[in-house]
Amino acid sequence: MTKSSKLMGVLIVTLLLFLGFVSQKAFADSRLIIVKYGLSPGATGFSENQTTNDGLQINNLPLDNLGNELSVLSGIHYLVYEISPTGDGSELKATNPPPSSYTVLKEVADLATDSNGVASLSVSDGYYLIEEQTNPQKGLLKTALPLVIKAPVSGLNEVYIYPKSSVDKEKTGPPNKPNPAPKPIEVPKAPKSKDDSSKKVFGLLLKTGVASSLLLTSYGFVLFLIIICLKKRRKKEEEVK
Repeated sequence: MTKSSKLMGVLIVTLLLFLGFVSQKAFADSRLIIVKYGLSPGATGFSENQTTNDGLQINNLPLDNLGNELSVLSGIHYLVYEISPTGDGSELKATNPPPSSYTVLKEVADLATDSNGVASLSVSDGYYLIEEQTNPQKGLLKTALPLVIKAPVSGLNEVYIYPKSSVDKEKTGPPNKPNPAPKPIEVPKAPKSKDDSSKKVFGLLLKTGVASSLLLTSYGFVLFLIIICLKKRRKKEEEVK
C-alpha cells in the first residue's frame, strides 16, 4: 500500500468520525411540541381511543371524553423551566409535581401557541417543567396541570404534549351596549282657548246663564211699572168719583 493510499484512508476515517460527531450534536436535542385544544365545559380529557400521554402525535379528529369536537387555541402562553429533582427523584411526578420534589435551575422559554394551536422548543437532555398560563380573552380561566418532561424520550425525537383544560365558550369581549330607552311619544298640545266672555260680538247670544238673569230682571222691572200705572189709574178714578 502506498503512502498516498494510507493517507487517503486516514482522511476518510477522520471525516467519518467528524461527521458522526457533528450529526450526534445536531440530533442530540429533543423537540417539545405543545398542541393546545380547548376542552368543552365539563370534559376532563380526550377521548379514550386517542393516544395523548405517550408523546405521539394525534392523527385523528380530536374529541374530548364527552364526544365533542375540539378546536385549537392560539395565543396561549407556556413557561418552560429546566429543573433538577431533589433527593432520589422518586417524588417527582409527571403531572403536577409537588414543589418540594424539584429545584428550578432556570427559565428556558416563554412560548405562545400560533394560529394552529402549536408552540415548540428544542431542549437538551434533562428535566423540564411546563406551566400553562391563563388567558381570559380566550376563555381559558383555569389552566392545565403542570407537566414534567424528561428528555430524551426513548425512541422519540419529537415529543407531542397536549395540555388539558376547559374553555369557557361564553363571550369574553366587552359587554353589549344596552338598548337606548325609547323616547316618550310627544302629543301636540291643544292651543289654549281664549276667554271671549268679555267680548261683545254682534249677532250672537250671550251665554245662557247671563241671558236668563237679564230676562228675569227685565220682567220684574216691567211688572213693577205696570203695578205703578194701575195704582195711579185707580187713584185718579177715585178722585173723579
